[in-house]
Amino acid sequence: MKKLLVILFLLCNISILPQSSDITQTDDEINKLIFSGEWLEAKSIIEQQIRMNPDHPKYYFMKAYMYYLSRYFADTGMTRDSTINTVHYYARTAIKKAELMEQTNEIKFYTGCAYGYLARAHGMRQEWWSAYWAASDCENYLEAVIKEDPEIYDAYFELGVINYYPSVAVTGFTSFLAWLGGMSGDRTLGLKYLHDVAENGHLFKAEALVALGIIYNGFENDLPASREYYSRLLEMHPENNLSAIQMQRIDFTLLIDEKGVEYFTQNFETLKDEYNVDDPTDLNILGYYLINSQRLDDALAIFLFNIELYPAVANCYDSLAECYLNRNENENAIKYYKIAYEKLPADTTADEEFKEFLKTNIQDRLEELGSKINS
Repeated sequence: MKKLLVILFLLCNISILPQSSDITQTDDEINKLIFSGEWLEAKSIIEQQIRMNPDHPKYYFMKAYMYYLSRYFADTGMTRDSTINTVHYYARTAIKKAELMEQTNEIKFYTGCAYGYLARAHGMRQEWWSAYWAASDCENYLEAVIKEDPEIYDAYFELGVINYYPSVAVTGFTSFLAWLGGMSGDRTLGLKYLHDVAENGHLFKAEALVALGIIYNGFENDLPASREYYSRLLEMHPENNLSAIQMQRIDFTLLIDEKGVEYFTQNFETLKDEYNVDDPTDLNILGYYLINSQRLDDALAIFLFNIELYPAVANCYDSLAECYLNRNENENAIKYYKIAYEKLPADTTADEEFKEFLKTNIQDRLEELGSKINS
């Protein structure tokens, strides 16, 4: 379920500093620490800033931002529920602090950003209606910010997320709720906004690079573009482990795309060492790339190989089921969705957040196929 990994989930140009809602060198240091996996150091600086100005919403928002992002770059030791609750708490605190202040453009900016992260927390809880309302408030505040000053490029980041993801990743009943909440999205506009932040943003420049890396891999099927954004992130933050891992996975996928699946199976042991292929996600990325390239026979071969390598991993069976679904082999799709569901409880490779997403997706897919999990 490559696309479930995406949902999320989930990003310095000195010339725009005077227009960037009071972004400081301290904020740059916090970002550097977050994207380098040094989340405790980032937390310490943020808490110091809160003590210095406890009535301002900025660093309460930054704390929500830090907790949300750090789980991708470091082992925080926090459970999924604890992370959600913490993000929710500090985003909500930032909003409450902002409500008590004069509504300057800076305050509107941080209020809008806080609503954006509040929407993410609700989304992680699958509280879709609350997520869409928070996203709507985020949109209203940030549109007011750019109406007053269109060159506050960081304000475009959450607007990019709000426009892009609902247009490509939200389906079924949640899509209906998004439509009711006015959040059906605009893919082209969302991409434009995210590109603008990646080029001209400051606070969210790195996050925009991550988002575009994910988007061009997971939704746009343009691996060279995805690699370029991860490469730019690595230039900004050389210690960022996510970008290094993703670039290696993309290089591996592009090699097999060029050489063919037979080359892969014949040289697997060598390639495994050279490209650190030690995780089922590596082959999943390759398989989905082949699906999106309409090379369904090659994709099937990769997914079948993956379940041989990782027979206890539920996501491998889910991906194989999705491949069969794309081949219109519905009986096989149902069979492997059910196996994936059965493997979930004992699967030690997935966290609870991903298990919950996978469980819900399998149930939805089986319902669409006229089947269900037997009680």
